[in-house]
Amino acid sequence: MPSPIAHLGVGYALYRYYKHKMPKHQIQLWKLPLQMIIVAGLSLLPDLDVIPAIIFRDMQKYHNNFSHSFLFAIPVAFLVAGIFHRVYRSNFWLWFLICLLSYDLHVFMDALTAERGVMMFWPLTQARFASPIKIFYGLQWGLGWFSIWHLWTILTEFLFALVVIIAVNYFDKRRNQANIIPSQRMES
Repeated sequence: MPSPIAHLGVGYALYRYYKHKMPKHQIQLWKLPLQMIIVAGLSLLPDLDVIPAIIFRDMQKYHNNFSHSFLFAIPVAFLVAGIFHRVYRSNFWLWFLICLLSYDLHVFMDALTAERGVMMFWPLTQARFASPIKIFYGLQWGLGWFSIWHLWTILTEFLFALVVIIAVNYFDKRRNQANIIPSQRMES
């Protein structure tokens, strides 16, 4: 599995892409927009199964199983979107889409990792699917918590997240420039 660095980079990209559709009032938390923290958190949601894996000291048994399913993402997205719709009076379908994309992109990224694959279509099948193309080295838990190889993962995923953030900023800037009225362009 990729580390949280890559998943958070993609979560940030989703936030930036949908930011203009979210309510304008931004609640700040640690000088960061709460909506950005929520979307970034949604990009990590499938990895909550690491908690029992740590408690019971068995990554193979608990981590990267049924919670890493495209189909499991659907009821999770409905639940999360329902909560945000009710609590924040925000657009249900927008939050459903953001949650579903965050969750499914997490699963897809894990399938692009040099590991055992993910149970993408659980509960229909427990078969594991892995892409023949590996983009991420991932955290190799079998090497221990403090393996030197984790530094390679951190470095490559930091670079991946940096490229994603630069690309999102570029396209966001282009979108904002395209939305400027032509007469405003002439004045500046």
